Amino acid sequence: MTVYALKHPDGRWLYHLPKPDADDFRHESVAGAFADGQPMEKLHSDWWAAAGEAAELKVATKPRQKTTDYRLTDADTESVKYPATLTVAEWNERREYDDNMWQLYKAVREDLPPVEYVYDEPVMVLEGRQPPGPDEPQWVARLPHALTERPEYKHLFPGHIPGFAEHLMDVFKAMPRVQHVFHNYQGRVGVYVALNIPFDPPQTVWQANIGRGGKKLKSGRNVPQTVYRTVNLPIPDNVAAVTYEQALTVWEEQAAFWTSVVESTQVAACGACGGTGHVTHGSEEYAR
Repeated sequence: MTVYALKHPDGRWLYHLPKPDADDFRHESVAGAFADGQPMEKLHSDWWAAAGEAAELKVATKPRQKTTDYRLTDADTESVKYPATLTVAEWNERREYDDNMWQLYKAVREDLPPVEYVYDEPVMVLEGRQPPGPDEPQWVARLPHALTERPEYKHLFPGHIPGFAEHLMDVFKAMPRVQHVFHNYQGRVGVYVALNIPFDPPQTVWQANIGRGGKKLKSGRNVPQTVYRTVNLPIPDNVAAVTYEQALTVWEEQAAFWTSVVESTQVAACGACGGTGHVTHGSEEYAR
């Protein structure tokens, strides 16, 4: 097994400690990791953080409890047939033909000492940031298939982060005044955003109440009047770069830019021009 390490900008050392291929660890989970005897901080996957570079790395597992014997749950039921204590072998033999064993006896267990594994393999130090966590945008490396199965370092090779357009669509849907968000709407590549924009100053329109049979009544109310505004943004599906760290920087910059574009479309509509950007009333006089 190869142990990979990354020197974090904050001074910590991050180590990828794969689960040992040993009998004591095969059916048990790793309970802790230690760098020069000091507990390490658990990150995601098999990554652990140490305060600094370590000379010795080891992991430990806490084995399941060992059953020592079986004892009667009620001492008053002790008899020749059902003694107070049974060995594990005796209990296993008798439970095959006596269904009462499960109700009469309880297992007595003891904790086993932790099992440790010391990594004596050389440590390969990588240059770059740590791999993306499960809550971060993921990385698709542009590598031969065999190498893409190495999550320890594939984020250091060229590739892309998928799902950029989908991410921004979720951001837009949560923004105020946004009515609809579609991807590649009606054959137009990109993200289509539709908004209901109020006027400044506010404008209202009279809306009659509807009675039985769909007939308009004399009663009614003034309802706010809005302008339906749409934008089609050429947002790519993925963000590509030489490394994951570079792509993540581009991801954040582009996300901030496109979000600001949608925010700018939320400016209140002008009452003089009806939200169209030009005044039609009286324009005939100047068009002669």
